Amino acid sequence: MKKDRQRLHYKKEELIEDLWMREQKQLLKLPEKPYPVFKQFAIKFNKYNEFKLDQHFIHVPRARNYVQLYCITYWDKFKVITNDGEILLTDARPYMKKRRFIPWKDILKDWLKKPRVIGHSRYTPYLPTRIKEYLTVPSLALRKQRINELITLLVNHDMKEIDQNFYDYIAKNIEEQEHPYGVNWTDYDALSPKGTGVTTHE
Repeated sequence: MKKDRQRLHYKKEELIEDLWMREQKQLLKLPEKPYPVFKQFAIKFNKYNEFKLDQHFIHVPRARNYVQLYCITYWDKFKVITNDGEILLTDARPYMKKRRFIPWKDILKDWLKKPRVIGHSRYTPYLPTRIKEYLTVPSLALRKQRINELITLLVNHDMKEIDQNFYDYIAKNIEEQEHPYGVNWTDYDALSPKGTGVTTHE
């Protein structure tokens, strides 16, 4: 474009470079700080603490604790804020097709109050298979115990790390106790193809 300015304007018959130099004096200075372009709107939640954005349901932990929350959307991301400006959640817009953050600690705290929900929660399929099997035992008391154990582990580790180090973090402790349902986690992994934690059934 700089080279192209070294030619005569098709109508004014002057160098485009000269015209550009004169025009610059009339232009406004560009802002030094970027101008934030966003949209803000009040959120309506369903009974699962979810609201709809870009045709996707977004779960907001602790949403039920607030009378009104707001969503601020940018072209590539969004955030959920309170009346006081506290940010409860920030993530990429669903259409960006990026891996979205799953707030496991808050989800597990909800499951702790209602352990039966694990079987049909929309988040259960996203659990690593080994951990899903670990949490979906018939005993509700045992479910609560294991949920509490995972919540404690999530303070210092993410869900993927807990799954990868399952025996060091979880199974080693329960092997010392008699398992109420006779689950042998070593046998379980031996049946799993390539250590994925998915058992095969005929």
